[in-house]
Amino acid sequence: MNLVQELNRIKNSIGLVSGTLKLNEYDEAKENVSAHINPKDWTIEMNVKKGFNPVTGRRQKAYARKKKIEDAKTQLLTDILHHELGHWELPFNSGFGCPYDTHNHDLVLEAVKESLPEDKQGQAGYVANAFEDLINNARCRDYTGNFSGQVLFWDDQGFQSRKQGQEGYTPFYEAFVKLNMHLWGDNADKALLKRHNLNTKEVEKAVNKAIKELNLDEKDINKLFDKSRWPEMASRFTKALEPLLEIPPTERLSAWQDSQGQDASGNGLEEKASTKEGKEEVAYGRYKSGEGLSPNFESHEQLDLLYRRLARSIPVEVEAMTREQGLAIAPLNFRPFDPETDDIRKVKHTKLYATDEGITFGYQRTPLTITQKAKVQKRSFPDFKMVVLDNSGSMQEGINGNQGDTTFIPWGDNSKYHYALLGFYGIEQFLQSQGIAQYIGHGLSLFSSNTRYEESDFKNIQKLRKLALSPDWEDTRLDAKTLVDALNGRESFVLSISDGEIENWSSAKSEFERLTKDNYFAHIQIGRSNAFTQDLENMELPVFYVNSGDELSKLMVNTATNTYKRFVKQ
Repeated sequence: MNLVQELNRIKNSIGLVSGTLKLNEYDEAKENVSAHINPKDWTIEMNVKKGFNPVTGRRQKAYARKKKIEDAKTQLLTDILHHELGHWELPFNSGFGCPYDTHNHDLVLEAVKESLPEDKQGQAGYVANAFEDLINNARCRDYTGNFSGQVLFWDDQGFQSRKQGQEGYTPFYEAFVKLNMHLWGDNADKALLKRHNLNTKEVEKAVNKAIKELNLDEKDINKLFDKSRWPEMASRFTKALEPLLEIPPTERLSAWQDSQGQDASGNGLEEKASTKEGKEEVAYGRYKSGEGLSPNFESHEQLDLLYRRLARSIPVEVEAMTREQGLAIAPLNFRPFDPETDDIRKVKHTKLYATDEGITFGYQRTPLTITQKAKVQKRSFPDFKMVVLDNSGSMQEGINGNQGDTTFIPWGDNSKYHYALLGFYGIEQFLQSQGIAQYIGHGLSLFSSNTRYEESDFKNIQKLRKLALSPDWEDTRLDAKTLVDALNGRESFVLSISDGEIENWSSAKSEFERLTKDNYFAHIQIGRSNAFTQDLENMELPVFYVNSGDELSKLMVNTATNTYKRFVKQ
């Protein structure tokens, strides 16, 4: 109990006050010591084989005296705790952690993979973790002042390697340990571990090359923790040590094991990187940093996670709409409040204007209203949602000419299509937040030279997202009959988006009118009116014009919100 209390005290002093720490002792265990951190709730589990003592031999006892180690097992577990938390941040909120987050880990892994020959790609995770450990261990030594528990762990790994038939450390592992010793080990540390070194010319050459390529003679922690340099450093590290991988290393880099208790070449961050949350962090981090798509998981998945993240920031602040009532679309523009003519109850308190008479609040301009037939029952909302999205070549363009950055998002983060996708994801976000998404069907159509269509229930909505992220950038033609047949008489909410003329509108017009009949329908036009939108207006259908990307995304979400929100309230 005293040991658990001490480990919890250290955990809390590092800044990790949430989560619990468990220490288990087993009669039979594959490893003498292991540890696991759950990134979801910060639960830490440490396991020790019953009877294990890292200090038994003459040299180990001499080392313990030199380092003033009172309890070797406590010292070992303490430094394992520092090491595992150091992969995140040591202490928390200090900025010192390697790889620190899944985004940086992904960049390191990418650099390692690019630097390894094809026949050694299977060892990329182990090499990436070795590089991250090199940085992390230097920080742990600097933070604790005495990182002897980690040295005892490497000493134990040397004996475990011998049990597997090795004469000492495998070549890569020997180089890894020597680089750590070069950075922060003292004479006592090196003296204990040297018995596991084979000191071959290949290892010495690799170690010297890594020291030179990474400028490790400087031993500057601040330079080591320049995160922007990590991909290049990881590449140099890999190229220097890659020849030693001809004999695959069998030793464990640290005490970390995955959540199933299996050995893994990684840490809690690598485990998190395989989750939806971790992958979203990678995608968003790469996008915000102006980096390209990660090679470590599918591009479609990265774009999907990014748009889900971005869509969460779209505000939803409009009143509900139903059929056969004034359909008020939330205004996108405001003017100064006029106390003589305006209703003070309708002012926008978050909008301020400077006038000749001083500061006043914003007042919404008169919204566009339309009238439609009504049929409302308690929780009887439209049972199908269909988005009809133009993906012709012009949708790659920016609304005001600037396509934006295409480094991560292929069609550009200021393109019309980008903002249309934000609206598409934002609609889904709203329906999920209101508990509606699982009760309705979902359909998506992309139209250019061909009209592609997919529909699904909410459980299988991923195939709609995949379609949305696969535009073909051709002409602007619409097969409205396919969409009419797809609705199959279901009461639906239909939203269409386009930025220009529909080339076959004259032949598609009658079927499109059928598409809007007896459904909740709205069209959003990017840019000016044309024959298509004029005909929709003549049919007394709502058409909204936008001239900026933010307007487009917000209006798409607001239109869907207006359709469903009343039914949610009843």
